[in-house]
Amino acid sequence: MIDFRYHIVSIVAIFFALGAGVVLGAGPLKGTGSELVQSQAEKDRQQLADARAELVQVKALDKYRDDYVAKVTAGLTDGKLDGKRIVVVTMPGADGDLTNGLQDELEQAGGQVTTRVALDAKLFDPGQRQLVEPLVTDLVTADNPFPPDSTTYERAGLILARGVAAKEEGMPADADSTKIISGLTGAKLLSLKPAQIKDRASLIVVVAAKPPTPAPDNSSYSDAVDFITGLDQASGGVVVAGTPETAQNGGLLKALRSDSEATKIVSSVDVADIPSGRMTVVFALAEQATGKAGQYGAMDAKNGVAPPAVQTKDN
Repeated sequence: MIDFRYHIVSIVAIFFALGAGVVLGAGPLKGTGSELVQSQAEKDRQQLADARAELVQVKALDKYRDDYVAKVTAGLTDGKLDGKRIVVVTMPGADGDLTNGLQDELEQAGGQVTTRVALDAKLFDPGQRQLVEPLVTDLVTADNPFPPDSTTYERAGLILARGVAAKEEGMPADADSTKIISGLTGAKLLSLKPAQIKDRASLIVVVAAKPPTPAPDNSSYSDAVDFITGLDQASGGVVVAGTPETAQNGGLLKALRSDSEATKIVSSVDVADIPSGRMTVVFALAEQATGKAGQYGAMDAKNGVAPPAVQTKDN
């Protein structure tokens, strides 16, 4: 808003000066025109100086806020995820720096990230549904059957979760895990880093991508929301982490939060790009491990800034 104001003030000042110079220079106020223009120019310069000072102050306060949270409250998440194995799943186009920051926070809290799964845009391409449907059917396991009314992408989420995660801690990777990972990576629907896992995780963090421009209709995320609910059903819990943009129209979190059934089991955090938000992802993941879910953050987050267990006051 400040940058916009800065440019508008500059443009208005220029045109005012030009217009005033032409009119006054040719009219009966010719002798006083330059004084009027100079006076207005001085006012405009002061407005610009004030806008610059305001911008500097806002940036300084933002930096102070983030530094304070990162340095003064850093120990609040210590041990919250001790003994928990976690898979980080990135949606197509998810920001790498955001993902790295989240992984660092999870590990600082005592969690162990067993692998990172990067979903390919091909997975959600409507033209590839004919590939996805038979593949997930072929990869289903006896211990992870599909619910009768499940959708194709809910089943895809169930399959991936069976490959890299489990409802309980301490479950090793097995032949079914290897088959699933091989099938999904072989079809180029996703990739893993590291490519091989020894132990399956119990918890999953999904990293949302910023919505494209122009923003799509929220209904375009229905397959992704189904996929995420599938991940939750075959694991110990899922938190979807994103930025404020993802919680607005055209974003994944907005679509997720609009699904009343999904929000009963899946948690979300819409400020994962700032230190306090990354801490909230940890708290939300710890809450998921107890069987509870919530929607947290700054953008119409139904359950407030963080799980009740870490709030000193109600919202």
